[in-house]
Amino acid sequence: MKFQIEYIAKEMRPAYLLARQLEPGNFFVSERSRLGGVAIRRFVSQPRKLTAAREPDLTVFAFTLASANDLSSLKVGQIVELDEGSAE
Repeated sequence: MKFQIEYIAKEMRPAYLLARQLEPGNFFVSERSRLGGVAIRRFVSQPRKLTAAREPDLTVFAFTLASANDLSSLKVGQIVELDEGSAE
């Protein structure tokens, strides 16, 4: 599943980013999941973001990085692949 990074919270800990889902469908995040090759935590949330029509934007998700040391590997605007890992 592809995502486009829209925002990276570089000063916050734990480090997180907002990414837009580019392909329709469901996804899951496991302890082995990676986003753009970077390990992410199992927790995913949807921020309160609105579309231009002032409707909830249900294609944007917040991903928490497993390590803030990986921040330099990701850039705003970058299209990344979510490797879901195992569902175990």
